[in-house]
Amino acid sequence: MNRAFASLYFLIVFSIVGIGWGVDKLWQAYHSEPEVNSYVGGLFRLLESELESVPQEKYQERVKIFADTAELKFELFRTDEFAGSGLGQQILLGDIVTLSESETTLVSYKRLRASDQIVSIRQEINSGRGDFFYLLLLVIFYLSIALVIFFWVWPLSKDLRLLQRQTQRLGKDGVPSQVNIGAHSTVYELAQSFNRMAERIRELIGTHKEMTYAVSHELRTPLARMKFAIEMAADIEDRVVQGRKLASIREDVGEMEGLINGLLTYAGFEQGVTKLNLQPGDYGALVRDVVKSCGRQAAAIKHEMRNKMGEQEVFCEWYLMERALHNIVSNAQRYTHSKIRITLDADEKDYIVFVDDDGPGVPEEDRLRIFNSFVRLRMNTNFDKSGFGLGLSIVSRIMEWHNGSAKVSESKWGGARFELRWPQPYKLP
Repeated sequence: MNRAFASLYFLIVFSIVGIGWGVDKLWQAYHSEPEVNSYVGGLFRLLESELESVPQEKYQERVKIFADTAELKFELFRTDEFAGSGLGQQILLGDIVTLSESETTLVSYKRLRASDQIVSIRQEINSGRGDFFYLLLLVIFYLSIALVIFFWVWPLSKDLRLLQRQTQRLGKDGVPSQVNIGAHSTVYELAQSFNRMAERIRELIGTHKEMTYAVSHELRTPLARMKFAIEMAADIEDRVVQGRKLASIREDVGEMEGLINGLLTYAGFEQGVTKLNLQPGDYGALVRDVVKSCGRQAAAIKHEMRNKMGEQEVFCEWYLMERALHNIVSNAQRYTHSKIRITLDADEKDYIVFVDDDGPGVPEEDRLRIFNSFVRLRMNTNFDKSGFGLGLSIVSRIMEWHNGSAKVSESKWGGARFELRWPQPYKLP
């Protein structure tokens, strides 16, 4: 809004000044102050010859008689009445100066020879042509302003029509296509918001499809096992065997409960947050709490922390960052052989957290899609691969909310290195 207002305002102001200057030059070229014609010059010479033998005190009377004879309006002035102006100096030197008193009246001035009297001749002229030219210039001026505004509005109107068409046109996936509008367009920010909205809708539709697939696939298997185990348990009289079947049913119920809880958690994070409440705090203390919590489930794994930030405070949304770090460390524990290292660092712009493990690592072709929802890599390992592929997706979403990023590469031990990076407060948009 501010950009559009400023550009239109300055465009109109500069257009009025520029076009007005040009029209004024045209008017001056066509309708400049009239020059002395031969008729007026002859009248002045004739009047001067009439007054040569007349004393100055009789000038008024003789001029009146001359005016009646010529059927023109003459008037006498004293030279001191013109002494204060630039044109007055020109008149005092004896030149004839003609001015436009109105659109229909010309007045010519001349100092009478060898006297302190100035005489003026008033002429009525036909102004029809001048009025027409004035009206023509006026029309040109307003049409030029209208043309300038049209050329400002036309690209804006074209971009808005494009946006309107895109909102009415759905792609194969039911999502509006991206709008390509130049960065200099007035509605560029609106187009970017539209593109982000379209991308978000595409993500939500994709997530809905993935969740539908996951629920149908992940729940069908334990449900089938439970139905089979229940039917077998009903026919088994041996209490020990029957207990094992019931235990397997309880495991399947726990698996189903874990999936449902994971789906509910992911759905809650997919709703997003309106605004982060960034607060300062000790990130090292958060790491120690997360490691302590996760370490209870993997006591044999060695956890190491390196804090290169020192006493520097970290700004973030703490409950979200705790969830992100917990998911990363839990994921590393599933795949690592024996050790995990968490490194805290910062540069001039960003906070950085590295989580390294000595597990099998992540294949290069899977390093981007691993952060998509319901993605679980199938690798030939003997480690526990429980989970539903939602943890890293939640991590990616949390880092996006912090205007940061999450990515994975290879650690120096050959395992996975997860990197969480988000800007320091003064760099946030």
